[in-house]
Amino acid sequence: MPDTPRVTIGVPVYNAERYLIGCLDALLAQDYHDFEVVISDNASTDRTWEICQRYAAVDPRIRAYRNPQNLGGHANFARVAELARGELFKWAAYDDVCLPGHLGACVTALDAAGPETVLAYPRTLLIDEEGETIGPYADLMDLRHHRPWRRVAAVASHISLCHAHFGVFRLAALRRTGMIRPYLSSDYTLMAEVAALGEIHEVDQPLFMRRVHGASTRQAKDSNAADASTWFAPQGGRTSGAPRMRMLGETLRVLATAKTPAPTRLANAAAFLGAWSVRRVRVRIGYWRRQLVRHPAPRTAGGSV
Repeated sequence: MPDTPRVTIGVPVYNAERYLIGCLDALLAQDYHDFEVVISDNASTDRTWEICQRYAAVDPRIRAYRNPQNLGGHANFARVAELARGELFKWAAYDDVCLPGHLGACVTALDAAGPETVLAYPRTLLIDEEGETIGPYADLMDLRHHRPWRRVAAVASHISLCHAHFGVFRLAALRRTGMIRPYLSSDYTLMAEVAALGEIHEVDQPLFMRRVHGASTRQAKDSNAADASTWFAPQGGRTSGAPRMRMLGETLRVLATAKTPAPTRLANAAAFLGAWSVRRVRVRIGYWRRQLVRHPAPRTAGGSV
């Protein structure tokens, strides 16, 4: 193994004992071998740290760190990127599974595309908490247009479950972003930033298995924003009563203040706002249509002559 691996896989964890072994085994089984695994345990209270130490003791590709206290999930995502040594970087969630060709396919795609492409990710399969396949999921984040505002607009139009950020980044580009921020749906902001920086390529193979289960933060933020907020601020703190509006405002601010020429950053912010507004109007119209189908207006009584 070279002194400096080409790829760093960052694994931020907290109370991850149920699925962590499966995650690590899948990463170590990749058919691309020039990588390291950096684990940051966010002061877990279960067997997570014991598992991390055991894996680090037997495989030199693994470096394990433990935070003295829970810093919040967003800070732990940033920490593994800060500790990375590779030219390329990938986040791995403890409850997801990367199939053996995941890393190699993404690295190959980045090498083929050139430096203007800053992220490559594979297609997604959804699985349940027992690992049974639910079905494919279309991320629609294959953004190859040469104009940044077109890529940013596509993020606003299509992003939903947001799996692309579990692909492989050029680390220098990722470090130019704010990464995961301390608010709900900040992964949307991240993807808009990434799209502004360069192209995003989708690998046409289903090599990423995203697990859908009740304990997932990604599930919690959709069902209970208050519960999900503890992922960002475990010690307590202010949460937004309008998380979508906060995401929109933060994303526009980030795009409008980026270190790029004024016409570019303003075009990016305007493109995101326009595409997001159109999307929300379509969602609202769809809701009204469904309501009309479920609860049709009563007909006016009439007689015949």
